[in-house]
Amino acid sequence: MNTRRALLGGLAGALAAPFALPRRGEAVDRSSERSITVDAFPFSEFSPREAGRTRFGQLEFLSGLELRCADPEFGGISSGVLDADGVGFLAASDHGHWIKGRFVEKDGRLIGIEQALIAPMRAPDGRSLKATRYFDTEGMARRGSEVFISCERTHDILRFDLAKGFGGRAELTDVPAGFKKLDFNLGIEAIGFLPRQAYKPGALIALAERAPRPNAKGDMPGWILGAGGGELRVKRRDNFDLTDLNFLPSGDMLVLERRYVPLLGLNVRIRLVPISAVKPGAVLDGDVLMEADLAQQIDNMEALMVHQDAKGRAILTLMSDNNFSFLQRTLVLRFMVL
Repeated sequence: MNTRRALLGGLAGALAAPFALPRRGEAVDRSSERSITVDAFPFSEFSPREAGRTRFGQLEFLSGLELRCADPEFGGISSGVLDADGVGFLAASDHGHWIKGRFVEKDGRLIGIEQALIAPMRAPDGRSLKATRYFDTEGMARRGSEVFISCERTHDILRFDLAKGFGGRAELTDVPAGFKKLDFNLGIEAIGFLPRQAYKPGALIALAERAPRPNAKGDMPGWILGAGGGELRVKRRDNFDLTDLNFLPSGDMLVLERRYVPLLGLNVRIRLVPISAVKPGAVLDGDVLMEADLAQQIDNMEALMVHQDAKGRAILTLMSDNNFSFLQRTLVLRFMVL
């Protein structure tokens, strides 16, 4: 949801490395896949005023990056998935573009991005997704070569087969009738495939950013799709909106949330929901793993990715949607679950 503006960027930017305007690049063909250069600025303190602090709730901060790129389509990162090694990643921008690359690590810390490329998603009619009503792409879930993307404003889910490359056209999937009752620009924000520990392994779960009016302050609606599925809800607490979901190796579900209050600031929170609770008819709730505000290195965090490291530890990687504003930042934050 693109509601964060200059105030948010100004507050977040106060914690950033020295600001630099995007560089001017040569004219390129933006209608197809292309390589991009992403400059990365590492930081080791999540809370700059608390040097040496690494523990935040039930998470340990490992490292972070601020990313900058001259390509005008880079940014707006709303969701993503990691390869099993935690290095390769595929992200979606909320303007209908794929962003792919590999994290560079040194001594267990993120230091850069390499092999980066960007490509427009293709609508069912072959046009660039950005040029269609499906352009506001938010959630992402991957199963083999299939990638599913939720479209927040049309309340749809698109299926892509990346075995055909980034030039392949999307296919519309069947969605519950309740999707279409969601408010404009407050639709399906997070999707994922239920893990093997769930009551219905492999089913797609979809969660909305906020309940539709007139109950906008109510619990966030969600659905488990397919036969045997149904509607559920996520308990709304403290006026946080939902921005992404993922699953720990244990199967338990993580919910990434955001609260933005004009003139007051921004908060980010992660809650843990037991996988045994994720069933049709449930109202999902759980303990807070971590909460942060603008005293920490955050921006509009919208993507939550999970992998296991070589020691079997659960590692979380968060990325931010800068709303394509030069006053906001594209951040990568990496934590270990304690």
